Amino acid sequence: MFLLRIFGYLLLFLALAALGAEILTSVQAGEWVSLTFGDVWAMIDRQSIGLVQVGLERYVHPFLFDPLLLTLLLWPAWAVAGVPALLILLFARRRRQRRMFT
Repeated sequence: MFLLRIFGYLLLFLALAALGAEILTSVQAGEWVSLTFGDVWAMIDRQSIGLVQVGLERYVHPFLFDPLLLTLLLWPAWAVAGVPALLILLFARRRRQRRMFT
């Protein structure tokens, strides 16, 4: 559970960094500019999006790319990292030990 919590905090840090980058970009532009997950992925490696599309459509199932991954690519980057981070941190939280006899 310790490693799962570290992974959750790492995802939460990435979500906050993406939100900060979105806010800074919006302030510089003077209007709200959404930083999508697809934009972030394209900044890192533009060609891999096409490779993932071809691989999913040819070897797995076309349904996985067109409605599912394409929708995920259009979501804000902070949401793509933040929602799983919160779910992981909720699942891996420390639980209090119950006292049987007080």
